[in-house]
Amino acid sequence: MAILDQASLKVLIGGTTHVLDRNGKEAYVYFETGDQAHMLLDDGETRQGTWALAEGGYVVDWDNGAVGRWTLDHEAGSVSYVNRDNDARVRLAGILFGNAKGLPRREN
Repeated sequence: MAILDQASLKVLIGGTTHVLDRNGKEAYVYFETGDQAHMLLDDGETRQGTWALAEGGYVVDWDNGAVGRWTLDHEAGSVSYVNRDNDARVRLAGILFGNAKGLPRREN
């Protein structure tokens, strides 16, 4: 396991949209260059919150009360999100520059 450092995270997070593979379905998280984050889950649920770099990764406080504490783990050929609270893993399927999915969106 090779956890990405803060310098790498600064490049890979702010101003990008992360495409996450959640059990074969895609979810999207857009991290504004400020502190706002927007998520579109694979079931259509949307979330908004604030994000910040933190020691060993980053933290997102979502508007529904959930808090995500994540590190990004690099292995040959892949990057995974690792939840710092429960070790859950989510594969990072891609990084798109800018707000590639037009988030935030209202729930359908």
